[in-house]
Amino acid sequence: MNILVTGGAGFVGLNIVERLLKAGMSVVSYGSEAPPPQVMDYLGALGGRFEAVQGDVRDGARLRAVFAQHGITDVVHGAAITAGLERERAQPHAVIEVNLLGTLEVLAAAASCGIRRVVQLGTGSVYGARCRTDGLLDPDQDPPVPDSLYGVTKYAAERLACRYRAQHGLDVVVARLGVVFGRWEHDTGVRDTLSIPYQILGQARAGGTAALARQLPDDWVYAPDVAQAVHKLLLARELGRPVYQIGTGGRWSAQQWCELVRARFPGFEYRFVDTPEQVNVGRQTPTPRAPFSIAALRDEVGYRPEYDAAAALDDYLAWLALGLYATGRNPAQQG
Repeated sequence: MNILVTGGAGFVGLNIVERLLKAGMSVVSYGSEAPPPQVMDYLGALGGRFEAVQGDVRDGARLRAVFAQHGITDVVHGAAITAGLERERAQPHAVIEVNLLGTLEVLAAAASCGIRRVVQLGTGSVYGARCRTDGLLDPDQDPPVPDSLYGVTKYAAERLACRYRAQHGLDVVVARLGVVFGRWEHDTGVRDTLSIPYQILGQARAGGTAALARQLPDDWVYAPDVAQAVHKLLLARELGRPVYQIGTGGRWSAQQWCELVRARFPGFEYRFVDTPEQVNVGRQTPTPRAPFSIAALRDEVGYRPEYDAAAALDDYLAWLALGLYATGRNPAQQG
């Protein structure tokens, strides 16, 4: 398999690239920027064959040329602008162009070039206000009603994928992601809110105190588990539905993560606060939502989350020790 990953230099994209290379596959990362040299060296030593190609997902001709040049057989489409409210107000056209028109160009190129399968990354943000439920979010029972521009564009991209599947015979499947954190998370410039676990760990490593908002997401999924699921979706001989959900099927509270972090950083303290002015973790954060049902992914492709919170922290700290990415912005300013 020769796999192209759009957004391959981003947070989730790098986890997928890493997983596929470790499996001995040939991987091309496609995006506006290549990974930095130290990351290129690390990925190049994993096995498989890796190359980074610069290009824009809105450029259909460039996509077709890269598909042909590299003999691409499968595509993971992860390029997106994860827009917060400020970017939604300031740059709505860019968000729509990348998230929706970029998806159109990827799907059209894949259909015309005979790509075997496209795994298109989606988001739980498509659920909007419906995400606040006591049960599990089930794509067969809980219809999306997105309430942000990001969610609207990603849901429209899902429907576009389904249309290409029906009208063009393209084997495309959408993988909706829970709230992802972990390895390779960094400030890419197109993700407006970095994860709560990232922010908490940043405070601990800086010797700070985390002041957390009381309402925080807790349907976390560790990034290597996302990569595992995408890998299984690529390998599956047949897939029985157009949309799958990637998560853990459970909840990890911010307090649970803080306690695990405090055990590793004894000087770290945290508290929950009530006024936005006091918050330094979770100032801008996704709406808390119910965990995903992962029954279809489990039953049809054999996905099993490999990391609970403690195992995720151990792996995350080991990865941070490699020094492949600086943490970027000051942890106290990442909420």
